[in-house]
Amino acid sequence: MAKYLVGLDGGTTGCKTCIFDLEGKLIGSDYREYPCYYPHPGWVEQIKEDLLPAFYDSIKAAINNSGIDPADIIGFGFSSQGSVIGLLDEDGELIRPWVGWQDLRSEGEGVQYLLDRKDRSEIYKLTGDPVGTTFSNGKLAWLKLHEPENWEKTAMFSTMQDYFLKKFGADGYYTDYSSASREGMMDIDNNCWSKEMHDILGIPLSKRAEIVHEPGKIVGYIGEEVSALSGLPVGTPICMGAHDQNCCTFGAGAVDDGQAVLVMGTFGSCFVVSDKSIRDPKERLVVKGNHGCGNYTIEAFSNTAASSYRWYRDTFCDYEKLKGEETGKDPYDLINEQIETSPIGANGVTFLSFLQGAAGARINGNARGTFVGMTLGTRKADMARAVMEGICYEMYDIIRAEEDSGIKIDKIRLAGGAAKSPLWCQMMADIFKHPIQILENGEAGCLGAALYAGVGVGAYKDCHEAAKVARTTKEYTPNPDNFEAYDAAYKRFCDVYDALDGKIF
Repeated sequence: MAKYLVGLDGGTTGCKTCIFDLEGKLIGSDYREYPCYYPHPGWVEQIKEDLLPAFYDSIKAAINNSGIDPADIIGFGFSSQGSVIGLLDEDGELIRPWVGWQDLRSEGEGVQYLLDRKDRSEIYKLTGDPVGTTFSNGKLAWLKLHEPENWEKTAMFSTMQDYFLKKFGADGYYTDYSSASREGMMDIDNNCWSKEMHDILGIPLSKRAEIVHEPGKIVGYIGEEVSALSGLPVGTPICMGAHDQNCCTFGAGAVDDGQAVLVMGTFGSCFVVSDKSIRDPKERLVVKGNHGCGNYTIEAFSNTAASSYRWYRDTFCDYEKLKGEETGKDPYDLINEQIETSPIGANGVTFLSFLQGAAGARINGNARGTFVGMTLGTRKADMARAVMEGICYEMYDIIRAEEDSGIKIDKIRLAGGAAKSPLWCQMMADIFKHPIQILENGEAGCLGAALYAGVGVGAYKDCHEAAKVARTTKEYTPNPDNFEAYDAAYKRFCDVYDALDGKIF
């Protein structure tokens, strides 16, 4: 009898469900978009009513698209957003909308609340998370200061992993090591919630989910109601997944020291697996538990990455979207064709990709997206290329920060939507000066969630055995002929940021 695993990736702008066999072959999938809300400049929120129905519908459609017998599904795993805050009441319901990881409300007052009580470097040493706007600790401080009624009513300070696992049928609140790492509230070297950080905010540890280190731990089983909504058979094991970026790392096969994965999705990052809990002397890099693998990932990240490209599409490309509807061609492919007509450096146009603040190597919640260098001769193709290049330059900042900290990087495996574009892949190889490897299965996040489930139900001995199903198919080699032009454009990117930092930002 065939056996299948289901992985759901509950991303920021949409969810995807994939069905895999035990060799990691994609059998069927489905994708659903949902919105974010921006009630105030810099704020990002979401609501359960948008996400949970999309999760159910996506699972049901993926099962139908796969053509498999649902009875052959042996496990379900969930890949979740990290650094997202849910305040739950006594009944386990959200008191207010989710506060998203891209949300910048902690800039200033929220961050300062923490720094008034503990030194920045001490927080970084303890939690492995640089103090800034992305992690939950500063946003929790803001909520404590500005929403005291909601704060007092909160019975559980939830992550998306524990909240949605509970909705699917988990028998309690469980979050994984990597999702907990994104809170800025862990003692990362001792693998547990930090009482000191929680005391700073007045949060009892009893109001936190249990941190699970066991990969794929079965936390419940699908019941009749959820089965009817999702198509998952009654009794399907609900398995502990991980933060989406750790699922991508795992789904890309990175489980051993020195392996690197670049994730280019709504969120962008370069993860390097490390056996040591390394700290960046400049306090830019995130030290995070590599869930289930017995080691860490060292990273820095972009708040927007490929979502900057989606923003460009949605804001400037009505024609391409209409043409795509008429021809059946992906609007992104039409934009990519335009980019190919623009030279390296986008004819002098520079785009700063900080549409939701700068993170990574330039931690600045006040930074914003910027176009610089347009002339009467600037074409739409130049603007598009500037966006794609700007995203790559922000990621190059991250790679340089990792290498400056003594982390050795060789080949980089690529996960996320950018892997579908040969133009973008070669651009990254040339800018980063590292070979870019393309995965046989591009759905690394969903695959990672499914593989965690596979480990949990005993289909694989451990994460190392499961990771062997992640294979590469193609490699983009850096072209030295392009180094000088990209280096000059990258320098311009840095110079533009430096000119604006502290003045406009």
